[in-house]
Amino acid sequence: GTPAMHSVWLILHAGGAFAVGTRLWSSQPGRLDPVPFEVSSYLAEIRRQQRLEPGVPSYNPEARSAARREAMNCLFRYARVAGAPLLILGERGTGKSRLVETQVALLKHRPDKVVTLACGGLESSLAESLLFGHVKGAFTGAAQARKGLLAQASGGILFLDEIQDLPRPVQRQLVRVFQDRQRRYRPIGSDTEISADFELVCASNLSMAQLRERLDEDLCDRLSHLCVSLPALRECREDLQEDWQRVWADCRVDARLPAAAPWSQALQKGLAEHPLTGNLRDLQRLAALCMAWFEPGSATGWLDKALQQWSGVVHGLSTAEPVRTGSREEQTRQFQAELALRTKATEGSWKAAASVLECSVKTLLRDTEGY
Repeated sequence: GTPAMHSVWLILHAGGAFAVGTRLWSSQPGRLDPVPFEVSSYLAEIRRQQRLEPGVPSYNPEARSAARREAMNCLFRYARVAGAPLLILGERGTGKSRLVETQVALLKHRPDKVVTLACGGLESSLAESLLFGHVKGAFTGAAQARKGLLAQASGGILFLDEIQDLPRPVQRQLVRVFQDRQRRYRPIGSDTEISADFELVCASNLSMAQLRERLDEDLCDRLSHLCVSLPALRECREDLQEDWQRVWADCRVDARLPAAAPWSQALQKGLAEHPLTGNLRDLQRLAALCMAWFEPGSATGWLDKALQQWSGVVHGLSTAEPVRTGSREEQTRQFQAELALRTKATEGSWKAAASVLECSVKTLLRDTEGY
């Protein structure tokens, strides 16, 4: 085609419109030559990854909902800032970890090396050893030297998941590491500082206000310059059909199950009305129920049965009194969140729930932050 058409093909390729391996040839009179086709863009890489690994769910960078488009736009801009920590906030089940392992890794041009530490439940000494490593004989039981995660992440991304759960003493130790461009630190028992070249990404299911209460002040200041807030699925219902298809593809392991996610008017209505307090986990539960009730060659009765069971139970809640753990204050927060979510599910809206509980909608939303 003409040079103008070449431009059109190149733009389409940059947008990820073509299959992997597509080649462009010139059809000018008297020549038939391949045209260099080495355009690389974030969108093209995402589309390529989705084609190569269709069973791996990932957010669509061209989301339908305004809330998710805004979050993806922030992610695209912030993740490209080299050397600056990236903080991702979002409720449980919004896919923060998968987002880091796929899109963030591509944006930072380090897709092959993401070293993750789940910060919850770690004692201070264990967390310190895991992160910084130790030399032989540094403490009782240190029979050999061990590289820490900081060293393992060199050349890639260090991902600290649920950063608020990291013990305070270790948070203080990390302040100096993260404020130093060379990422210098000292393994346990060593007299020598070493450096590591890694990009830092952190995630939390808390709001920014709650996170500031849990993190060391200096550490929080250094982590919060570039912050992306992922919206809950209930705020992005325009994207739910695509989300449902990706979750189905991820959960489907039996070849007898249909490749395309089941769909019906009843399911569409269910997705529109369900509180989705578990976010992607609610869709995973729906997929499991559909697979359990699936009957090859039958009508949609199995789908209606699965949908009925899915819609009848709010994710994470039950009519039985839940077993809670933690301090009195933490258990009180759990109870308030459960009460608010259960009432909202029963009454159908936050406004109706607030009326029944004789409080404001703002109070209920505050009670359910992070749940």
